[in-house]
Amino acid sequence: MDGRCTWRSLLSLLAVLGSIHDIARGLHITKVDVPTPVAVGEGGWLECQFVDEGESIYALKWYLGLDEFYRWTPAESPQVKTFPVKGDPLTVNTAESHRGRVRIQDVRLGAAGVFRCEVSAEAPAFHTESRVATMTVVDLPDEKPKITGVQESYRIHEEVSLNCSSAHSQPPASLTFYVNDEQADSTWLVHYPPLEDLATGLETAVLGLRFPLRPRLLRRGYANVKCTASILNLYWESSETLLSGDVPYHASIMEGRAAGDQGCSTTASVVLTLVASGLLLLLLSH
Repeated sequence: MDGRCTWRSLLSLLAVLGSIHDIARGLHITKVDVPTPVAVGEGGWLECQFVDEGESIYALKWYLGLDEFYRWTPAESPQVKTFPVKGDPLTVNTAESHRGRVRIQDVRLGAAGVFRCEVSAEAPAFHTESRVATMTVVDLPDEKPKITGVQESYRIHEEVSLNCSSAHSQPPASLTFYVNDEQADSTWLVHYPPLEDLATGLETAVLGLRFPLRPRLLRRGYANVKCTASILNLYWESSETLLSGDVPYHASIMEGRAAGDQGCSTTASVVLTLVASGLLLLLLSH
């Protein structure tokens, strides 16, 4: 290959690279962001930011999975259009949405997944670029966790057998037991798989607690047990119960003994006083 061919090839390559650079500079997505995690019934903002120097935008589209649900076309009227998605997993607030900033609300579990923003340029380039972000959707429990299996009273060293449950959520709640404000020993815990409601797909988390009621656990005859339920950073609730130990209150026994000792001391003092008085009278009579 002579020098002229090499030079022409180099110029052609530079031209191609320059064209690619111009396209990238002309249309480029700089940020894609979605709210996550989101509770069922709530919503938030989808953000798709881009630069379009040197190129005119034909359309910006948002997809959930493979389904397009939002389109912004600046050259058309109306500029914003929405499209239904099977199962209606979300609603678009068209009044507040513009360009790549989309307000979604009334989110359902079906909205969990991959969101994709796609931006297309006008002719003749027809350049298209896309980026994705993933959203997590959480269905929160309707009530606080429940502690079950509590007896009216316990004997010392009798086994305590409790369960804590947090019903109907997705994903299942994370449960933690505390005894007297200290996290329960891991050897006391009994782990159960979540129970799924086939009709709703929601799950109930269950955690067991088994331990002997030792004297050191009692505070004035009672032990406090607490169960907490949490899901990501969206949910935290707790429930507490008191376990009654059927044991004598040692402090009262000691107080009774102290009172008895005090009574004995008082009696002895009186007797000694009387004896001393009698001796004094006897001496004076002589």
